[in-house]
Amino acid sequence: MLSTRRALQAIVVLVLWGLITHGTHAGTGDEPHYLAIAHSIAFDGDLDLANNYGANEPLVGGGALRPEAHVQPGVGGTARPVHDIGLPLVFAPFVRLAVPVTHALTRIVPETAMRRARLNPPVLYRHLLSLAMIALTAILAGLMFDAFVALGAGARAAFATAALLTLSPPLLIFSVLFFTELLSALLCFVVFSKITLRDVRGRAHWWWLGCLTGFLFLLHAKNIGLTIPLTALALQRLRDPPRRHEAGAFALGVALLLAVRGVVNYSFWGAVVSGPHARVAGWPGWATLIGESTVRLIGLLVDQEFGLLTYAPVYVLALWGAVSLLKVRRDLALSICLIVGVYVALVICPLINVHGWTGGWNPAARFLTPITPLVGLCVFAGLRAAPRVLALAVVTLQVAISAYVWQHPKILWNDGDGRAAFCEQVGRVCAYWPSLATRD
Repeated sequence: MLSTRRALQAIVVLVLWGLITHGTHAGTGDEPHYLAIAHSIAFDGDLDLANNYGANEPLVGGGALRPEAHVQPGVGGTARPVHDIGLPLVFAPFVRLAVPVTHALTRIVPETAMRRARLNPPVLYRHLLSLAMIALTAILAGLMFDAFVALGAGARAAFATAALLTLSPPLLIFSVLFFTELLSALLCFVVFSKITLRDVRGRAHWWWLGCLTGFLFLLHAKNIGLTIPLTALALQRLRDPPRRHEAGAFALGVALLLAVRGVVNYSFWGAVVSGPHARVAGWPGWATLIGESTVRLIGLLVDQEFGLLTYAPVYVLALWGAVSLLKVRRDLALSICLIVGVYVALVICPLINVHGWTGGWNPAARFLTPITPLVGLCVFAGLRAAPRVLALAVVTLQVAISAYVWQHPKILWNDGDGRAAFCEQVGRVCAYWPSLATRD
């Protein structure tokens, strides 16, 4: 069993390593701005980004990155990042090491070899970041393998399912990008697995789980949809009187990290919670609220540019899996539904999420990526419960899609103009495929 798990992680690393040798749009969108924050923490020891753009940072965006709307004047006029600082904070030590390593490799590797490999210092540096994200993905794949085994899978079934989900969109591409989604998925799955699939004991363990749960909100504001239900599940698990000391430790860990985020946010914007991203919109009326939320939900699932099922039809099997789990592991199924339901509800609600559902210039299903490992538990059950012909057809289709986008990863990025990049290949099919991004 252990050798199979290690083989899975090795294959994941090799496949994703191969992915970054292909042309992608990595380093665009929000990515370089998260990296600018990490550089400020790592090299300046502050969160004033006034000197972390343009020629001051030759490895970030090739020295041509501009702050644009990603940096705004905060309290006292200091240039503050509008993005949450959790990801840059975690990666600051790695960045502090990777920058001198990049410079050293640039001096050591002959210039002709760099040209043949289509490398320059910024691209080489970007690959080192991708390798770090790939390492986190290998850890997630191993945890998914463990979870499938805990649900009764044999080594082969656990291996195949974990490999299929990890090496398919959206995890396939977000596993090499410097976005918050992969780390959010990993931390959420760690906490969920400890709460529901293992018998964790001891105040120290629960305190750390509480810290991870609270850190999700520091990682990204939208992760409040994960922090709230995970906290509820943990406290429900620890409701018996003999375990109240563990419940207290967990609650303290959550409160500590929420307080950290509140202090940071207040020092930036003069408010404990709200800021350029985390803010509440005005009341639009019930008709607009329901209509917009419905459009967002449909878009997240089937939009031709950003829909999850468009690029990962294997998640259709989660429907059968959820029903199957309700029969055999009702507690687990309800726990998954609680987290997925709360998280998605907050993402599609225009009152809470004022920035829309597409995520901007990024691969499809960005906002659903943090919950895909949890939904993957239902997919695993669905592979067993769904009709064999359907399961085989969906898996075959998914493997074909994943293989194609591995070879042509740029096809996963879209402009939000209502026409997906893959339409150049499939032609008229796109005329019948839902497109809701232009209504975002």
